[in-house]
Amino acid sequence: MMKAVAEVTRPKGIHTVASLNPIMVDGTGMCGGCRVTVGDRTQFACVDGPEFDAHAVDFAALTDRLVAYRDHERKVWDRLHADAEHRCKLALAEAEIDGAEPA
Repeated sequence: MMKAVAEVTRPKGIHTVASLNPIMVDGTGMCGGCRVTVGDRTQFACVDGPEFDAHAVDFAALTDRLVAYRDHERKVWDRLHADAEHRCKLALAEAEIDGAEPA
């Protein structure tokens, strides 16, 4: 959506700010998970942003980074939900605290 807004406002010369929420692991920029190219500089959304000049963001590279783990995430999701015996550990812990039957 931010890319689409930037493309609409660019020809009109309207200053546009993109608020980005890429993968963030540690919140310090050390992991590089939130790396984004803005203009000719590499920046980190967790420490340099998350707001950037939308007309300078390399949305193609950002999109590639955001989908980099999609196949792995799908496999884990499918494996998790294929296991009929799986019980959510959070639900188990909450039930234990509440003294109720876990969901």
